[in-house]
Amino acid sequence: MLKLIAMKNKFILLAYFMFIGIFLSCKEDVEDPALSADFSADVQTVKAGNPVTFTDISEGTATRWNWTFTGGTPATSELSSPTVVYDKPGTYAVTLTLGNGTTTSTVTKETFITVSFNEIAANFEVDKTTIKQGESIKFSDVSTGMPTAWRWELTKATGTPIVVTEQNPTVTFTEPGIYTVKFTASNPEYSNVITKAALLTVVDITAVEANFTSNLSGTYTGGAIDFTDQSVGTATTWNWTFEGGSPATSSSQNPTITYNTPGRYNVRLVASNAAKTSTIEKTGYVVVVPSNSLVAFYPFGGNVNDAGPNKANPITPVGTVAFNATDRKHMENNVAVFDGASVLVVPDNDALNFKTSDYSVSVWIKTNKTNTMMVWQESGKKGSKDNQTWLRMGDNTTDRYARFTTEDESGGKIINMGTEGRLSDNAWHHVVCVREGTNMNVYVDGKLVKQESTAVKNVSNEQNFKIGAQENATGFLNYFNGMLDDMVIYKKALTAAEVTALYTL
Repeated sequence: MLKLIAMKNKFILLAYFMFIGIFLSCKEDVEDPALSADFSADVQTVKAGNPVTFTDISEGTATRWNWTFTGGTPATSELSSPTVVYDKPGTYAVTLTLGNGTTTSTVTKETFITVSFNEIAANFEVDKTTIKQGESIKFSDVSTGMPTAWRWELTKATGTPIVVTEQNPTVTFTEPGIYTVKFTASNPEYSNVITKAALLTVVDITAVEANFTSNLSGTYTGGAIDFTDQSVGTATTWNWTFEGGSPATSSSQNPTITYNTPGRYNVRLVASNAAKTSTIEKTGYVVVVPSNSLVAFYPFGGNVNDAGPNKANPITPVGTVAFNATDRKHMENNVAVFDGASVLVVPDNDALNFKTSDYSVSVWIKTNKTNTMMVWQESGKKGSKDNQTWLRMGDNTTDRYARFTTEDESGGKIINMGTEGRLSDNAWHHVVCVREGTNMNVYVDGKLVKQESTAVKNVSNEQNFKIGAQENATGFLNYFNGMLDDMVIYKKALTAAEVTALYTL
């Protein structure tokens, strides 16, 4: 019996030790291995400016990461898998330190990342493209790809090129001419060239080319015109000659001249410096109309400005009226060009309210269109039997090539013109409409072509004066398509001699 008990105890003791062994073995299986820092990267050779993504491949369980990236951006990180950009070529180390509360592990991999140069796209900017001789231009490199060397070659047709090797040079030009810029941007692995032909203009400080402009191309007797020097180069003295002007000469750079006699006059400018002289003369540049009873004068010399004595109500363009054509005197940009969809509106004012008084409207017309077109209209917005007067073209191609009307609430009188009013032949024609008491007269190219008598009509009310379209209650219609020039309006009846004088200006 004792032997049986002893064997039983031995068996229990053996089982106990076996359990302890199994327990310790399982415990060893679930414990984390020791921390051992390690990492990898998606690429180890990269071009400058491109990203690299790092991955923690360490043994053990980490709860914190501290990366150091020499030459990288960011330079440090606490992420487990950071992305870093390397902007400068070179070979760089990466360090990773792991921690899990009580234990740390660090690994450094020298020369782990190799950054090479990127391809270059050469480009540059300049702060100005036109200077005077002796002045400077700043060049700015805006290339991509991190160049480390630069070569600027500034050449003109003749002479020695200017060569500069700074990245952002400022160059002073002592020789006048037109320069082409060739720019080469390089790094140890790549090079790229950009050429901008005839980019720079260096003006000879002794050169001068006379030119001028003015605020108006026409005026009235007693009116003034402001002249502006627009000479190119270096002018230090100016000698003007104004035919018909007062004063007749001037040495001011930008003089103001008064004209006291009707006519068409030349303007001459001599621009000079110590070395050179240049002369320009513009024939028939200024037209001067008589001022007696003048209420408006639109010379259309590059703008819609009224050159007459009543300038308080400027024209409002509706649409686009251009000034890019040649007038009957072969002067460029000196005529109003209507596109068939635009009108010039002169706000209502006493000067253009003719009512029952005498008046005359003179205008030069050029068009090849035969459709119905209103040249000008005073009042008339309410339609038939409204107070109005107008000149219209193209109502038909038989007996109504052109029509001049005077109308009020009692009705109107219309002068219908057949072939004598045929204006749509693409040639310049001078048309003057005159109301003198009970007479209505139409002159074409200096000659009286039609005359009618009628009761005196009140042809104005508080409405606008229109140039280039008809107005009714709903808007504009019958737009003019062609060119108009030198519109002159008088609150008096012009005589035949006065009409001829305007025609010959």
